[in-house]
Amino acid sequence: VTPLAQTGNPKPRIFRLTADKAVINRLGFNNEGHEAAEKRLAARKGRPGIVGVNIGANKDSADRIGDYERGVARFAPHATYLTVNISSPNTPGLRNMQAREQLGELLSRVMAARASAAATPPVFLKIAPDLVEAELEDIAAEVTEKRIDGVIVSNTTLARAGLRSATVAGEAGGLSGKPLFERSTAVLARMRKLVGPEMAIIGVGGVDSTETALEK
Repeated sequence: VTPLAQTGNPKPRIFRLTADKAVINRLGFNNEGHEAAEKRLAARKGRPGIVGVNIGANKDSADRIGDYERGVARFAPHATYLTVNISSPNTPGLRNMQAREQLGELLSRVMAARASAAATPPVFLKIAPDLVEAELEDIAAEVTEKRIDGVIVSNTTLARAGLRSATVAGEAGGLSGKPLFERSTAVLARMRKLVGPEMAIIGVGGVDSTETALEK
């Protein structure tokens, strides 16, 4: 959810790759904005269940880090946990926030916003599966230093290797489903080694069976 409502990218923006058991999406973070989401979350207060709020920045925002701060402040009272999503491939430039200097500032300001919020749910950083080793090392160092509660590995991938659905494999967007499993699980394993045994990690990507869930 972003501070202001946004319609996302033009349709069609979801493509099913049946032969690959995969989907490409370029939704573009379509949502109704903070106010609408907060109303719905307030209405369900007191009901059971885990509520994760995935906060992002508006595509045309002049202060993207400020958008994340506003998301933390607004949704901390309603969330079981917050996800800082800087890894969507469908918002231009968003993945650049995974670079160490920008990431350090983002996480510092996000944690300061949580400290000032009406509640203090755990904060998870959601990363891309397309990062190289040096980038993973930088992320691990920053989340450890800034005392982030956990990491979500991973968002969708820009990779297209080995796909059989030739008619739509070239569509722009993030690939999810079975082809993401190996890549995302390798990054998951690497991140566990980098952050140590204690930090919480949520493994995402390509889970389609009991066996793949257990492998994560």
